[in-house]
Amino acid sequence: MIRTVAGLFMTALLFILIGCSNQDSKKQEQGHTEEKTTQVTVWSDKTELFMEYAPLVSGKKNALLIHLTRLADGKPVKGALQLTLRPETGQPVTVMAPAPSRQGIYQVELTPLANSNYTLELQPQSPGFSDLIRVPGIVVGTVAAQPKSAKTAHQEQPAEKHDDHAGHGHDDHDHTATAHDHADATAPVIGDGGGSIAFSKEQQWSLDTLIRQPVRKPLSNRITASGELIAASNAEATVAAPLSGIVSVSRPLPYLGKRVAKGELIALIDPPLRPEGGAGQLNAAHAEARNRVTLAWQEHERAQRLYEAKIAPRKRVEEAAAALDSARAALTPLEKSAALLGGDGNGRLTVRAPISGTVVEVVSGTGKGIEAGQPIVRIVNTGTLWLKASLPALDAGKLTSAPSASFTVAGQEGTFATGRLVSVGDMLDPQSRTLPVIFSVTNPGSRLKVGMFATVSVATGEAQEGLVLPLEALVEDEGRFFLFVQTSGERFSRREVQIGSKQDGLVQVLKGLDEHDRVVVKGVYYVKQAATGSRKEDPHAGHAH
Repeated sequence: MIRTVAGLFMTALLFILIGCSNQDSKKQEQGHTEEKTTQVTVWSDKTELFMEYAPLVSGKKNALLIHLTRLADGKPVKGALQLTLRPETGQPVTVMAPAPSRQGIYQVELTPLANSNYTLELQPQSPGFSDLIRVPGIVVGTVAAQPKSAKTAHQEQPAEKHDDHAGHGHDDHDHTATAHDHADATAPVIGDGGGSIAFSKEQQWSLDTLIRQPVRKPLSNRITASGELIAASNAEATVAAPLSGIVSVSRPLPYLGKRVAKGELIALIDPPLRPEGGAGQLNAAHAEARNRVTLAWQEHERAQRLYEAKIAPRKRVEEAAAALDSARAALTPLEKSAALLGGDGNGRLTVRAPISGTVVEVVSGTGKGIEAGQPIVRIVNTGTLWLKASLPALDAGKLTSAPSASFTVAGQEGTFATGRLVSVGDMLDPQSRTLPVIFSVTNPGSRLKVGMFATVSVATGEAQEGLVLPLEALVEDEGRFFLFVQTSGERFSRREVQIGSKQDGLVQVLKGLDEHDRVVVKGVYYVKQAATGSRKEDPHAGHAH
């Protein structure tokens, strides 16, 4: 029994050793294959080329695996592909691939005629898309050393290193491949370019990854705040009944959303059943006020004559003048009311719009009794609105004397600009602990509506020029900021950067980025996940560097 168990144990151990030996052998073979395979990445204005091939031999068919990506949308190139292998001297070799073998991937065989240095020209040809990509320095066989040109001499320089250990990256490992030279953004990259994060072209295409170079433009520091569109104070009016009565059924009230002009008839009011507050009371009050003005004027004239005849003192004239002014002051609003009401000739009072605008609320209804001062409709002129921004208390002190702002509204495309600054509050709202700041907003076509909520971006200083990327390219980790930079077709590195201003979905990068760098701006999450996987599989992990 003991011998049987011991025999089984030895057999299992032998299988394990054989398995480990086979795995080591496979790894060695893979490493040997990888050493022989050359990877080249080239960017034109329209296309990214990522190509892999084994050492090229003249007089034989040599396979090239070519990945082509449109830079505009990050999608694979479709259609035919023409390749021309052009030697320094002699006849070029041209082949045509009518379509990719797989999406975006072309498998092409070329037969060079002689050992030489070549330039490979690729011309993708698909409906609505064409390009010409040149790859110099393609070596076939063993050729004599050539003088290095300014364009290719950089390729033998060591990869530029970025210390990423604080963020647990390994981009500073010693890679034999060369990095992308910032001095010449169009030069080919041989190998992985120093990137430690593997992310295949198929993954990039399927996960909608988009890569962009930063642009240089001015940005200013800005405060993000919540806001609301409200009616301007002089662009809103509530039309109320000047007198008691009944809203006449002979004239329908304007409907909700109807545009009305200043002076347009809004409602007719029939006289009330009771005289109090109606047209009769207004007429009586108006007549009484006119009589008081007449009597006061006559008394003033009499006092003036007596004073001139030295019969009455100056004080009597002053008292008469004061009484006349008081009577006229009481008459003025009654005359305005009478003029506004007018009448339709049938004893009904007319109510007209005091401003032009849109009816946003209908309070009363036809046939209903109404008291003096009771609202009928509310009108808002939406040609110009106000944007009320609520700045957080911590940011209130950053506001300049003449701030500018822009804003977005949910459900509306684009960013809207504000006009003049209307007012800045002198105290914080005790409930929300925010400072109200109001801007004027022009609203052609009434695209914006009163009551809409907005996300407001308020400038706090002068714009400074720098390298700018979409904000979604940024990754924050414990208060530090990182970008994922493409070093070659299928390799990336995590780069720590220092950021500046943020504005309208953009962020300014102050340090850690070059204008020729290519940064992941869409699909960042997937590259971050790939970085985590790369770190787990990194053979250098745990080693001291």
